[in-house]
Amino acid sequence: MDTRIDTLVEAYRLIGEQKMRDLPIFNSHLQVEAVGFQDWQGRTIGVMISPWFMNLVLLAGPDDDVEAFTQGASSDWDLPAGNYEFHGAEVAGIPHLTAALFSTVTDFPDQQTARSVAEAVVEQLLDEDTNRAPEQSRKGVGDVLFEDQMSRRSLLRRVMLMPDQET
Repeated sequence: MDTRIDTLVEAYRLIGEQKMRDLPIFNSHLQVEAVGFQDWQGRTIGVMISPWFMNLVLLAGPDDDVEAFTQGASSDWDLPAGNYEFHGAEVAGIPHLTAALFSTVTDFPDQQTARSVAEAVVEQLLDEDTNRAPEQSRKGVGDVLFEDQMSRRSLLRRVMLMPDQET
């Protein structure tokens, strides 16, 4: 695994312990975990679960301009499932792009559920056969993979109870 991912996991774990634990958005049933990280077009992409968010994370490849991945940067990326807006972040000296999947994770009952959703998200996002709407750009402001009317609870129900159905 990319050492940058290990560094991010440890940094987010420390942030959780030191700054987030007492906030109402902190879900004590979850822990920081990197899920489904893989090579994608010379970059590394996957989902970061934390007790206070779930984000799609994109790490720069060796040929990328790292400035495009730093705090304050914003860019659209054309994934197989569609076009998604990412925002730059830097944690523990690791510049990366994030797209919010869940801006709060309070509805997740446990780590296994969060992991299952994260795995399904990565699979759907990177599946070349996914039906996509190229004219739409999903904004990175929570629940980016689905239409605005779908709640987190509906997403969890869809992913966990009907994994083989078309969404």
